Amino acid sequence: MIDYHKSAEIFNHLMNGRVINREVMGSHGAFENNHLFSEIMDHREDYSHQYKMSGFHLVENVDYFYIIKGQEFDIAKTQIAMKAYFLLTILSKYATSNNISISKLWSADGGISQAELVKIEELRDTKEILERCNLDDSLFKNIKVIMVDRDIAYIHPVSQNIVLANAGRQFFEDIKNDFEFHNQQEQDELKT
Repeated sequence: MIDYHKSAEIFNHLMNGRVINREVMGSHGAFENNHLFSEIMDHREDYSHQYKMSGFHLVENVDYFYIIKGQEFDIAKTQIAMKAYFLLTILSKYATSNNISISKLWSADGGISQAELVKIEELRDTKEILERCNLDDSLFKNIKVIMVDRDIAYIHPVSQNIVLANAGRQFFEDIKNDFEFHNQQEQDELKT
């Protein structure tokens, strides 16, 4: 049976543009199962129907949920989503340029520190990307507003590092899958 208190919490969460991840950052800095994610998983059909009746589409991933207005998935590429992609690209570029494992970005005892964010922000490429994306504030503030406030990333309660949530991690899976797809296409073309 649907838990109506959780349902109201889910509604408020999703209608405010936030993602519901499989795991959340707990108060001691470890990932914990998200009771809201479990509630949706246990009643997916009901929740999907509820949002569909309101003109939204509940987008389901293995590790997170969010809503978009209407039924077209292209709508999911909103200006905010694109800004989040740019910020994630900046973080991944820093990690790969400094021989840091990408998995550090979503590890509860990893993430990107405040000091590293200052270094990243001072890079010429970063400044250019932020300017072109109309991201006028500091890198940290942009990450906070665009990613942390939407549960794409968390601020670790102890270290204060930025740690990617399940939704943030999916960005890297998408890039990897796109790369593999295009690489396979190129190999297939060479064979013909």
